[in-house]
Amino acid sequence: MSFETEIYSIDDVEFGAFHDSLVYGLDMVRSVVHKFDTKGKLLAHNRFQDGINEIDLLVLGGVYPINKDSIFVIESGYDNLLLLGGDLKIKESWNIRKVTGSNIGIGGSNTQIVNFEYILNEPHITLVASDRNFRTSEKAFFENSFLAVKVNLNTGEFKPLFRYPIESPYREHLFWDSESPYILYFESRYFVTFPMDPNIYIFREGTEDYEVIRYSGKLNKSGGRGVAFGMHQREFLDNHYLEVFHNQNDYYLISNSLMQKAGHKYFVRVARRAINDKNFDYKDLNTFMIKHPGQEYIIQIIDLEKGEKGKIREYKLPKAYKNFLFIDKDGKIYFSRKNDKSEGYFVDVVSWNGDILE
Repeated sequence: MSFETEIYSIDDVEFGAFHDSLVYGLDMVRSVVHKFDTKGKLLAHNRFQDGINEIDLLVLGGVYPINKDSIFVIESGYDNLLLLGGDLKIKESWNIRKVTGSNIGIGGSNTQIVNFEYILNEPHITLVASDRNFRTSEKAFFENSFLAVKVNLNTGEFKPLFRYPIESPYREHLFWDSESPYILYFESRYFVTFPMDPNIYIFREGTEDYEVIRYSGKLNKSGGRGVAFGMHQREFLDNHYLEVFHNQNDYYLISNSLMQKAGHKYFVRVARRAINDKNFDYKDLNTFMIKHPGQEYIIQIIDLEKGEKGKIREYKLPKAYKNFLFIDKDGKIYFSRKNDKSEGYFVDVVSWNGDILE
């Protein structure tokens, strides 16, 4: 799929309204939302930083389509939530901190809308969020902050959800600017994974208990090594960023949907593999970015069914791919290419041989 974008680039695409034959893309830095058909033809776009909006916008952080005329968007710079119509114009907006009257942050290292639902005819939205009363460089943040928040958009009432798991390396090490989880909601369960943590955690509302699926594969390192709490960000970026983000740890990416095949449900994610220690001789971040070694990506397919729970299948991805974006009802996977923005934005649709899951 080749996407038309006119003068604006695409940072990400969202297939949440694929059943409506619509695909949404966003340019996070320029605050642009695009709408495409399934052939990549541009149907509409809206750049919000054109001076005519009723609210301040800085950086877009995620798109969550409900249907073709209701699309939620997070604006992560000022903690705003926008509701767009089919023409991508703003229908309604909320500032999460103002509407809840609390120091809630939705602009961490990963901004994400997890779920939208009506409860007793009241609209509730669940967002990846954190408690701004704690500094993200301190151990107290990972001991006390919540991972998500469910907000009643009519009343502003909210419920903090979940804590950093005891098993998580985030309780023991600081991983600057990777503190936010990725959360997949499916059948009343929240599947939680973190950028620097190889485990998968399964939460339910109303309980502090959770399940842990420990990584049992062979293609990744064990990971989970960071720096000491309290380290200033400048020191981290100057002296530790490369070893933490590219050498010591694999980097786990978001899983947007479950794969359902032959009566089984599979959690699927992609991991960027750490660089081999012997080849890691970059002295500074600028040199690394210019002479990037081209890290490998692997896809992990984890069985969630009883009797097979935790069984993992892993495959190296072709060099052209860095993550998957969507799984359709037939099990086809939509892969994000390592796109050269000067040439456009492309997604490949890949059919799988079902025998690999037997």
